[in-house]
Amino acid sequence: MHARAAALLAAAALLAPWASGQETAGTGKIAGVVGPPGKALKVGAVERIPATLMKLSDKTHWGKVDPKTGEFAIEGLAPGKYDMAIESAEGRLEGVVLYVLGEENEPAYDLNAGTGELKVRHFDEKPYIEEGQVLPPEERDKLIRRVLRIDKLVESIKNTLSVARFMDTNRALYIHGTAKHAVALMELARKQTFYAEQGDQVIWRIETWPYQWMGDVWHKPNKGLRVWQRLRIPAAEFNRMGYAYLPELGGVPVAAGKTTKFDFTLPAKFPASLGKAPGETYDKPAAKEEAPAE
Repeated sequence: MHARAAALLAAAALLAPWASGQETAGTGKIAGVVGPPGKALKVGAVERIPATLMKLSDKTHWGKVDPKTGEFAIEGLAPGKYDMAIESAEGRLEGVVLYVLGEENEPAYDLNAGTGELKVRHFDEKPYIEEGQVLPPEERDKLIRRVLRIDKLVESIKNTLSVARFMDTNRALYIHGTAKHAVALMELARKQTFYAEQGDQVIWRIETWPYQWMGDVWHKPNKGLRVWQRLRIPAAEFNRMGYAYLPELGGVPVAAGKTTKFDFTLPAKFPASLGKAPGETYDKPAAKEEAPAE
């Protein structure tokens, strides 16, 4: 009798965390609301795992979503930081963490390369203007770009992309940095035929490129490049795909036995400047003419 009671108590102890909604020992949870209600089909947390040369090993832990309210919960997460992933009818939005050395103590900026939107923190213009002078927004923007060497970095990236390469459709999506270090979120695609037997396929990659100010130029080190996504898919599937990266969805912390609150409102329009927008067309190259028989 006592043995049976002990077994029942042990079973109850194992079920208790699940029944009460609490996390089991050693794991945490991310919970919150994604709005507008009913728009998010799936909500997950991406565990970033160091990639091998030819394979990405990141793992997405999908949670449960209430389609009526947009409330979600992702349970059983090991302590650490995760990038959120949200899928809707338009496509997937995924977090990304952009960080550079020393940014905590220096003026830092975020530039949406597609829209031109610039955000800056810890920047004091007083050392660069006359006492009592007030700069209009346009002049302050020019000053920030000059002092933090933003336009020079944009030009350096353009020069790099102007060199012929296997990936034929490339652009900078987002740049985060200081006057000394920067990292650029890049979209690279190969849309031209690359294999005769698979000519209707597209290669699509998302990478981050590091930059360092050396002397009087921005230098792109050989080390430090990171691949965040690598796809090779049929052109028709690529045309339908929506996949964008948002820094505000990145780096969500999880602690053992704790619930991290995370709320997010999906943009009214898919952020095409930060990735691949659904419906973006792929023009299949014309077939090569066969040489006449001799």
